[in-house]
Amino acid sequence: MNTLRADLHALAEHAPVVDLAARAVRGARRRRATRLAVVAAAVTCLIAFGGAMLLQVRAEPRIVLTPPETKALPLPAKGVGPVEQAYRTRCRLDGPCGVLPWRVVTRAGETYELGKDANGPLEVTADGRRIAYYSSGHQAIVVRDLASGKIWKAPLKQPEEDFTVEYALRLSPDGLRFIVSGWGGRRQPNKLVDVERGTVTDLKRGWWPVSVSDGSGPVVLAKPYDMTSQVWVLGHDPITIRDFTYSYSALAPDGRTLARLGQTVDRDREPMVRKDRSIVTFDALRAGRETRTPISGLPEELDPARLGGWLNATEVTVLAVPESPGTIAEAVYAVDVRTGESRELYALRSGGPNVVPGLVR
Repeated sequence: MNTLRADLHALAEHAPVVDLAARAVRGARRRRATRLAVVAAAVTCLIAFGGAMLLQVRAEPRIVLTPPETKALPLPAKGVGPVEQAYRTRCRLDGPCGVLPWRVVTRAGETYELGKDANGPLEVTADGRRIAYYSSGHQAIVVRDLASGKIWKAPLKQPEEDFTVEYALRLSPDGLRFIVSGWGGRRQPNKLVDVERGTVTDLKRGWWPVSVSDGSGPVVLAKPYDMTSQVWVLGHDPITIRDFTYSYSALAPDGRTLARLGQTVDRDREPMVRKDRSIVTFDALRAGRETRTPISGLPEELDPARLGGWLNATEVTVLAVPESPGTIAEAVYAVDVRTGESRELYALRSGGPNVVPGLVR
């Protein structure tokens, strides 16, 4: 769904056009002229008074102007390896800023850019082998296999306005089944789509998509309310958990275990509900015992923010973000839900909105 980055991006579109390079060069020239005048005056004084003192002038660091970002190659029709992350380029203050293109970065380090047709949401399957994005040409979500180039078009027509407000696009592991939801607009879709079977199923409004399994497997929805939340595996009764949260993982390989980020209530601080660097596992089919495990191994500057897919039966992916933006890069970790031990997988690129394969967001 849209995040604060999307709001900041919108503000950047209305910022005045500024030629930062010209401003930096003019400033450098003024400082250089000032230094030369000071040095000339000092030398004159030394000569006049016969001083033998040695004059030392410390040079200022060179002004380095950041070159424009190298243009990425267009995404090939096929033969692309698994994606590690996707992102949108950052708006430049010294140039026009319209709809920015999506870029995908493979695990091998190759960066490709999607065409202007992909101007809406984009998601990547947990294994990185398929992407799903809104195609303005088809007016529908399309799923693309990066290696073979095969494309599936969703049997659900959607206008672009569905994605100018809050939305979520949640993929199954193979990408051929997904939930697309929207809030705040004239239309508020909440649909389960199967592109292989060509079916569209209406879901109850107000329920947020958490996890979608392949084929006819389980679908998990959630509805936070007040200080609690309900989790609903379709075909079973909803259960109530004690946290108001959207920070869930995908469904575990056993088909019933979910994880969520732990949190505590601190009425003396804002915000009152705070994530506490723990991970909680629970049975999504039956309310009852929960297991809370402290997360270890994360840098102090990073806090767990979102969960994603499972790498195996015990490790789930976690997106960790800095408390203060810009101090350290966001990174993806694997966390063992039994021990809490974490290991870094990769850092995210600084750009616009980032997409982590399999992340629940």
